[in-house]
Formats: sequence, structure tokens, C-alpha cells
Amino acid sequence: MTNVFSKERLLQDVEKCKTYPAIDPKVLTDRLDELAAIGKTSDGGVTRFVYTDEEKQAKELFKKWIREAGLTVTEDTAGNLFARYEGTEPELPVVMTGSHIDSVPNGGAFDGPLGCLSSLMAIEAMIQQKEKPKRSIEFVIFVNEEGSRFKNGIFGSRAMMGEVTYHELEAHHDDDGITVAEAMRQQGLTPENIEQKPRKAEDIYAFLELHIEQGKQLELNEETIGIVTGIAGPSWHTFTFYGETDHAGNTPMHMRKDTVTGAAEFILEVEKLPRQMNETAVATVGKMYVYPNGTNVIAGKTAVNVDARDIHTDTLAELNERIVAKAHEIAEKRGLTVHHENPTNIPPVPVPENIQTYIKQAAINHDLPYRHLVSGAGHDAMIVGKYVPAGMIFVPSVNGKSHSPEEFTYLSDCVDGVAVMKDVLWKLANE
Repeated sequence: MTNVFSKERLLQDVEKCKTYPAIDPKVLTDRLDELAAIGKTSDGGVTRFVYTDEEKQAKELFKKWIREAGLTVTEDTAGNLFARYEGTEPELPVVMTGSHIDSVPNGGAFDGPLGCLSSLMAIEAMIQQKEKPKRSIEFVIFVNEEGSRFKNGIFGSRAMMGEVTYHELEAHHDDDGITVAEAMRQQGLTPENIEQKPRKAEDIYAFLELHIEQGKQLELNEETIGIVTGIAGPSWHTFTFYGETDHAGNTPMHMRKDTVTGAAEFILEVEKLPRQMNETAVATVGKMYVYPNGTNVIAGKTAVNVDARDIHTDTLAELNERIVAKAHEIAEKRGLTVHHENPTNIPPVPVPENIQTYIKQAAINHDLPYRHLVSGAGHDAMIVGKYVPAGMIFVPSVNGKSHSPEEFTYLSDCVDGVAVMKDVLWKLANE
């Protein structure tokens, strides 16, 4: 397939790459290619889950590159990797930067790995140019951002900030019944220590993450750098409608308590609600369960999962309230009952003005067109940003593709992202 990642496809753009000191497009290409080979699927995508041999291989590659840069690798209880570039005043809170290397099933080569490589190569460029910042810069690779194996995403950053309990490690399991705790032990980690020594917020001055846009705005407007103004807070809801299970042929229409039709009406209402709020709110029903799920059976139970997001705390709260109210309204009208759970409720994270300004200045300095935009997707920066100032740099996604083998970003855009990352890290580390 010509529309998936390959080293050859990436290098087709190499002549268009701007020249930046100590940033080598071919090194970036080789590294992306090596990472994409780990967990490569028959479709040309990548499947690389947390606490697997594939993730371990990817980690070993990064350990090798980190050591070649002259830095020391450390690992915390969750399996997050760290490397520290010592500043001239190492007692100051650090500037942290990084992303993740795990993937969704049959995902792409850029979501996560490009962010990790951008952070590492920005630091390597400083080292090669013998540039010493005032603050130390700490590179991190977070584990399990996607949550694909255990359905508990943005895990590594949560663990680092002390949000993960041992109970969570026992509560979540993969499709084979292996718990997070068991998988951690298989990797030589000690899950019993997960609640010990979380990172203190006061030890981190700021966090910066580069990511592919996972949308089309930059590409459609022929812009290179996305300046993220805020990260939408996701709220995940489960609504379980209860009615009566009956025979599809022998139950008159007026006597039914059909949970599927109730759920269907609810789903259509969920689609309408964000537009009543503002332009940034969104809500999605991406999963539902029908019980007993028979063609000739009126379902007495249907569960619907709703993902609601916005970058504004007040409107997100109101959106959530309206979704819950609508579920109860529909259930009452149809003679059903509904049970509501809200297991995930993460507040939106605004990006501080100074970080946005630094990204803008770097883009202007390198003559790169830019755009301010919001991140509808969750990232590790969203978790760290709850505690310390955090920012994000976006680079374009071809055709807006992400979480797919067709996920692709041109090499010139990748290299420009590294250059901007280096400049912003330097600014933050010298504040």
C-alpha cells in the first residue's frame, strides 16, 4: 500500500526539509522506521501495547539512543522511562518533555513516537551545539497512553503524578484475563510500589509535548505548526437502559419496553446537544451493548457509552448535565429505567499564554506558518497540565488520518516540529 508509512515514502520529502543545526532529517527517518517495524501489522500499521515484548523492544531502542547522547536512563515503578539533561542550575524545577510509544490496534507510526523523538532530538541538538540551559530538561516516555490493552489510558502520566492506586492495577485486565499488575510483574516491575514516590508538582516547572494534529486544519490551511490553546477534558459516561426482554413476534408494539429504541432516541439527542453549547463541545457514542443481542428478541437491557468533551469547564459541566437529564427523560417517557455511571471526568487544561507565545515566536523565527487550535483528543500533557503549566505543539496529519495505518506526516513537517520544540524548550529552561 502506498498510503501507509514506509521509509521510502518519508524520504520522498527530504529535499523539502529546512536546514537546522544539529537536526538531521535522515536520523529522524531511520528512527521512525526502526520504531514502525516493531509491532508492524500486515496492513502496514502498528500494534504495540503496554507491557508486551513489542513495547520492551521499542524501549530498548530509546535506551540505546539516550545512552548514545550521553544521558542516563532511569525507569519508575510504572515503567515510564526518563533521561535528564543537566542544566547549569540543577536545583531548579525541571522542564519536562516527551510523549508515548504504545499504539491503538493497527495504529500508525507517528502518534506518540514522533513526540518522543522530537523531544529527544531537540535535547540532542542542544548537546551537540554545547548549549547548556539554566534548568535541567527531563525527557520522558510515558507508558500506556492509549489504554488499548487494559482500557485504562493516559496511565503512565497519571501514575507519575500519583493518581494510580494498586486497586486499579488489579481491577483492569486484558482480553486474556491478565491484570495490569500481572503484566507489570512479567516485565520485571513491582506493581505493589505504584503508590510510592509520585512526582512532586513543585519539582516540574513546565511540560511540553509535540504531537500530530489528528485532524485536517493545518493541512487544509497549508500551515506547519499548531499552537494548542487548550486540551479538551473528556467525560466518559455509561448509560444502561433497563426494560423487558420479550419475544419479537408475539409482543404487540404498544406493549413493549424496548431498550434498543430508547437507546437509539438517546443517541440521536446526544448528537444534538453539543451544538447547543458552543463550537468546541463534542459528544460521541462509539460503543453500545445489547442484551441478549438476538435477532428475534426485544432487548431488555442496552448499555450506551458516551464520550463528551470541551475545553471550557463550565460548558463541559453543563453538557454533561444535559446528557444525563436527557437519558432520564427518555427512559421515563418509554417506561424504562436507566442507570448512569461516570468513571472518567478529566477537567479541560488551558495552555498558558507564555508557552503559546514561545511556540508562536519559534514558528515566526523559522518562517513557518502557524495556527492556534484546540486539542479535542486527550494526551499525557492533559494529565501533567492539571498540576503544572503544560503546552503542546501540533504538526500536520496527512488527510487528517490517525489511529490508522494511513497515519502519516511529511518529513519536512516532522523536522520543523523538532526545531520549534528545541526553541521552546530552550526558552522555558532559561526562565
